[in-house]
This record gives sequence, structure tokens and C-alpha cells, in this order.
Amino acid sequence: MQALLPDLPRTGRHDLEPGRMDPLGGAGANLSPEEKQRVLGGEACMWGEYVSPENIDSRIWPRTAAIAERLWSPQEVRDVNSMYQRMERVSRKLDWLGLTHNSGYAPMLRRIAGSDDISVLRVLADMVEPVKDYNRSELAAAEPTSADPLNRLVDAARPESLKARHFAAQVDQLLAGKADAETKAQIKSQLMLWRDSQAKLQPLAEQSYLLKEVVPISQDLSSLGNAGLRAMDYLESSQHAPSDWATQKLALVEQAKKPKAQVLLMIAPSVQKLIQASAGQATRSPSNQGRR
Repeated sequence: MQALLPDLPRTGRHDLEPGRMDPLGGAGANLSPEEKQRVLGGEACMWGEYVSPENIDSRIWPRTAAIAERLWSPQEVRDVNSMYQRMERVSRKLDWLGLTHNSGYAPMLRRIAGSDDISVLRVLADMVEPVKDYNRSELAAAEPTSADPLNRLVDAARPESLKARHFAAQVDQLLAGKADAETKAQIKSQLMLWRDSQAKLQPLAEQSYLLKEVVPISQDLSSLGNAGLRAMDYLESSQHAPSDWATQKLALVEQAKKPKAQVLLMIAPSVQKLIQASAGQATRSPSNQGRR
């Protein structure tokens, strides 16, 4: 499966080919028939350096269910969109069983914000993911230990931003000429929310030590929202954006893709596609962009 995979330090998410989590997919497809007979199955590993009782459920579920499906399904089963739809139902069932993969999110954000009102922080938190592979330890200011308090945005952030994935799907619809008026309005509304988010988060950041490190990410989110809105204006007017404007904004996107505070801002590739389209440039798939 391409997504909802365990937080393996060795792999990312969208940079995986559909068969990579299949023991007989990817490199396994090149095994001889005799070698394939020796494959006993697959596994989902969970490293414990960055989990606590508070966030461990969110690192395991419902993503492990997706791996189980991959291991139990025929190789030709590759409908990722269908998997996401079914994972929503699995996630709700896990809630009913008492798992905290969803319910633990808001309390962690409230502690980071130092406030019961987390609406502004959640706009940002919903759009980021922890860095992939071994990059969290590589980007750490000091060697992590089991005594470290896991109370930062990287600890609360979901392993996958489903809202960023939804936004990416809407942008793809738009650029394929398949977006209706409601979808276009939703894209613009989301971009406006991001554009205005930094001004609203700044007063909160001045009161919370835990928020200070995420201010640059919030600034990037605001800048991307503004650039995306301008790109939408060009697209709706059927006029090409000036090349110097596009060059400047694409440079901004590249900066926004870089990890900050050990998280990745997941909307950057989609905004990049909007800017490129507005300038009449060919767009690239965002599948491997921003994954570090």
C-alpha cells in the first residue's frame, strides 16, 4: 500500500511503489520461484524512540490495518482510494474499541498551545507530518533519549496529513479540468485559511514556548496560501502568470518543502502545481516531493 504505513524510519510514504510493502512485490518480484517459496510473510515494525502512551496509538493505527490488508490480499489489489475509504470505517471502529489514535490529538495540541482554543494551531498541525526515514534523529539538536518529553508538534502531528492528501486530490481535479464550482470554492477557501493563519497564530506563539519553533512553518503555510490564491486568480482569468513571479514563488515552495522543527509541510507540492499551471509550465507529480 502507498499510504497509512507504520512509521518505519527506513521508508517514507508516497515514495513507495504500490508493491513495496508486498513481500513478493518490488525487489521481491525478481525472486526465483524457489526463493519465493521461502518467503514466510511480512512485518510492520515500530521503533520506540519517539512514542509514548499518549501518541503510540496514532503511530500504529489504523495504518497497520492497511499493511495487514496488503499482506492478505492478492497482488492485483491496488485500489488505494478504496483503501482510504475503508480505513475511515476501520478508524471509527478503533475509536469505539477505546484506542486513542484520534482522541489523543487534541489534548496534545492544547498542551502545545497552552490554551483550550486550538483552532488556529490545528490549521497548521493538520497540514504537517513528521519527517521520514531516520531524519528525525539526524535533524535533532541533541541525541534523543527516552527521557525526552514528547510534547512538540512533531510528536502530536499525524503520520499522514489526510487533509493535505484531500487538497492534493482537489488540485489534481482542477488542473485536469474536472473540478466543479464547489471544488474550486473549497480550494480557494482553504488557501485563504492558510494565508491568514500566521497572523492568528503569532499571538499564541508569543505566549507558548512550545510554539516558538513552529513559527517559521506557519509563515511558510501563510506564504503558500497567498501564492496559491494568486495562482488561482491567474488560472481563472486565463492569463499566464509572469515568469519572474512564478520563479519567485517556486523558490518559496522549495524552501517550504525543507524540514523545519522536524516536520514537513505537506501542501507545498500541490501549491507548486498551481503555480506551474498558472505560468503555463508542465506540472510534476508531487508523489516524491517533500519526502525526506
